Amino acid sequence: MKQLLVLSVALVACSAVPLSIAIPDYDSPVAANSATITFQQTSQTQAPPTPVKSIGIQGQITYNQTATLEFYTSDTPPCGTVLGGVYTCSFDPSTMEKVGESALQAGVAQSFSWSGSRLTNGINQKTLYIGVALKSGLLTGGTLQFRNLVARVAVF
Repeated sequence: MKQLLVLSVALVACSAVPLSIAIPDYDSPVAANSATITFQQTSQTQAPPTPVKSIGIQGQITYNQTATLEFYTSDTPPCGTVLGGVYTCSFDPSTMEKVGESALQAGVAQSFSWSGSRLTNGINQKTLYIGVALKSGLLTGGTLQFRNLVARVAVF
């Protein structure tokens, strides 16, 4: 009987934690040089009711050019240079972490899945910043589309 009570309490506690959190679609500028990372804060509308240990994010990205892009996350404003909600930064391991890289074809949507400690902290606190840098391709900059973003919470 005691085991049944403990199991019931555990199930109720787990059901209070959302297993996924939708993040609204947005577009992000990509700088025309590989030394600059452009960050934007996500417009996350909900967070787990209690901090969780591990969160991953998945979705689709589309870029208007053929290029290889690197992706970063931060759980605080990543640097002091901001204009119109876009931060332009150099890599700083004290405020950001690299979470992925994608080789993209012009106009073709590509799925991604990232995880990391700053990503997890950012989702937990509703302060997630996603950054992008051009690794290779035409040095003209462009616009990257983030679509169907979902943060998946690992409960255990």
